[in-house]
Amino acid sequence: MTRLRMMMNRTSWVWLWIAAASTGAALVACGGPTPIPGSSSLTNAGRRSGSGAGINLTPNGSGTNPGSSGAVTDVSEVDGGNCGITTNSLTQQPADLLLVLDRSASMSYDIASNTPCTGGFTGACTARWPTMTTSVNQVLAASPAGVQWGLKFFTSPGGQTCTVNAGADVAVGPNTAAQIQAAISGTSPGNQTPTTAAINAAVAYLNTVNDSRSHFMLLATDGQPNCDPGTSASVTDTSVANTVAAITAAAGAGIKTYVIGIGPSTGNLDNFAVAGGTGKYFPALSPQDLTNALSSIVGSVASCTFSLGKTPPDPGNIVIEFDGDKSLRAPRDTTHTNGWDYTSSADNVIQIFGSWCEKVTNGTYKSAKVLMGCPGNSVPIP
Repeated sequence: MTRLRMMMNRTSWVWLWIAAASTGAALVACGGPTPIPGSSSLTNAGRRSGSGAGINLTPNGSGTNPGSSGAVTDVSEVDGGNCGITTNSLTQQPADLLLVLDRSASMSYDIASNTPCTGGFTGACTARWPTMTTSVNQVLAASPAGVQWGLKFFTSPGGQTCTVNAGADVAVGPNTAAQIQAAISGTSPGNQTPTTAAINAAVAYLNTVNDSRSHFMLLATDGQPNCDPGTSASVTDTSVANTVAAITAAAGAGIKTYVIGIGPSTGNLDNFAVAGGTGKYFPALSPQDLTNALSSIVGSVASCTFSLGKTPPDPGNIVIEFDGDKSLRAPRDTTHTNGWDYTSSADNVIQIFGSWCEKVTNGTYKSAKVLMGCPGNSVPIP
């Protein structure tokens, strides 16, 4: 009886050993968790160190930053033991900014009221058009090299009441300040406000500009759109809705729209700014308001738009961190009030908003990086 029990025990141990070996072989064959493309397959016992250094946030003359290639610089953490977290330096992204400028007849009115500055008016009157000319000249003179400007009028000079020509009045490119200044000073307000047609024409033009830069529109207007495509010059119930739809489509294609409202009749413009992905419009009831609005927009475009270097494996599992400090991580904010959000459909360019952007532009933050987590149902980045 004892001999039989011993034989059975030996047989059981043999079968247990075979089962364990088979299980181990199966685990080896599965290969374990899949690492992020371009990174090492890491475990808690095998981290790869690196500098993790971010970029200097002060742009150089080319609109980029010295020493910031955007390449993977570090895999510094482990995501729940599943795979490594890729760390990239952020690279400030140069931008194209197309000024879409309303030149309707009301742009000759006073900037603080709806009083025409012509026709025998005898009081103090600060006309919107020359004020815009002066402000644009000031801002263009101080504009950083990383921003390339272009200009699109609506209506088009020399055209009919609702005419918006194809293309740009000044093509986007480097050193266009003198051309834009000459174009604005060389024309005057007249005709109607075909905003929808202007946005559609501006988007069609920007889609032909293949320079690997982020594209933005700056809509500067003083009131209600009209001249909807296929209608007369009168305002219709769908005028605002059609303009919102055009701006929404532009944002969906990766072209965000900033909005400046010149004068007091700008109640619809928050709708345009929200549709354009930039939050709220900038009111301008004085020459200084207008200059400040233009400067603020240019500063945001120039200093707070960044390339991630590549599309993250999981666009919903990334962290934007400043100065290598976990307590300085900007939240994603799709309202574009105080955080970051993607600006390209490829999810490889972001823009930073609110106090985070201010601390970039004033030099409080010296470096920035993105941490990209694992794809799929991965553990969030710690």
